[in-house]
Amino acid sequence: MTRRRRLLVALFLVDLLVLAGGLFLVGGRYWRGDVDLDEALARFRSAGAAATTAPALPGLPAPGVYRYRTTGGELVSLFDTRRDYSDITMRIVTRRGCGVREEQFFVTQHVEYYDRCGDKLVAYGTDIAYWWTHGTQDFKCQGGSFDLRGAPPRTTVEWDCADQDTHAHQITTYVGDEPVPVEGTDLPARHTRWTTYFSGATVGAAVVDDWFDPGTGLLLREKRAIALKVGSQFVGKLTYTDNSEYVLLSVTPDR
Repeated sequence: MTRRRRLLVALFLVDLLVLAGGLFLVGGRYWRGDVDLDEALARFRSAGAAATTAPALPGLPAPGVYRYRTTGGELVSLFDTRRDYSDITMRIVTRRGCGVREEQFFVTQHVEYYDRCGDKLVAYGTDIAYWWTHGTQDFKCQGGSFDLRGAPPRTTVEWDCADQDTHAHQITTYVGDEPVPVEGTDLPARHTRWTTYFSGATVGAAVVDDWFDPGTGLLLREKRAIALKVGSQFVGKLTYTDNSEYVLLSVTPDR
């Protein structure tokens, strides 16, 4: 009788593990939330009056929430999990230090930030969560530009960024001047290509094409092709890819 009871308990525990594993797989595969305009505005306003009401700096976008029509998404090799980005993504611009911080919310579980000071990108980073686990990177840069303001077409510059365990070698090329349609009007834009080679804990490359308003530095369009191998403390190396594109819906920010 005792032996039978032990067997039943063991089978019950196995059933619980199978059920939990199934819920983990289903939950992880569909774990995604959108950041809508109301939430983005709340985040923006929480930065305080100095960060949100200051006038725009020369060559940098004005504070506010900018909306982008977005296609594509990301894929991780763990269980071949794909996550599409929100149809409309939010970019929150606030005054910070000598310039601005721009935060792009692709979904609630994927946010990137860029700290710009004049024509320099001084820091950038990511926070990407999968399977209820966050992976973050915070790069400090030695001074380099990804909009190449003031440079002639076909200029190429190289510079470096790093965090505690990953090195990022940056190459930025000013491709040329190309218009970007926004609100039914073709706006002039500076097209740059930002290529990053990662080494260390993260290995791989990212090629990001950006189109900036030449006067305000506002990002009008971005196209991304990223392929990385990323270290994980739980399952070893993961393969991560991002193929996406987003285009500005309005040059007038919400506040």
